[in-house]
Amino acid sequence: MAEFTGTIEIGYYTDLWGPYFFIFPVNTTETSNDGIIPYGDTISAVTPRVFIGSVKRKSTLSSFTEITDTTIDPSYSPAISDGNTVLIKLQYPGSDYTNSKATILFEIDLASGGKKSFYFQYIKIMGKES
Repeated sequence: MAEFTGTIEIGYYTDLWGPYFFIFPVNTTETSNDGIIPYGDTISAVTPRVFIGSVKRKSTLSSFTEITDTTIDPSYSPAISDGNTVLIKLQYPGSDYTNSKATILFEIDLASGGKKSFYFQYIKIMGKES
């Protein structure tokens, strides 16, 4: 199951959209379970990766086509704001992926040294309008 669900549409004429904000809630106390980041921790680094299809936690990533290099805007480094918000920009990955859905995998490094992965579904890749 994806931790983030929704739809972001990107197409031929909607290149370089964003930044998109993804908020990773922090637990409100040491004993609460109301967030996805441990209480008192922050995100220190993030690597977004994009795969065609419905990638899930138990998926074998090598069985999916990775399109990170063509979908994440290389001129905009993923940013971290307020210790729990990630900002990325997207771009049209090309006509080979028209009418496809893609999953964003966020590989998060925490200030405490922990590592976590989170998923967003879906990016809907549109074609060129006629």
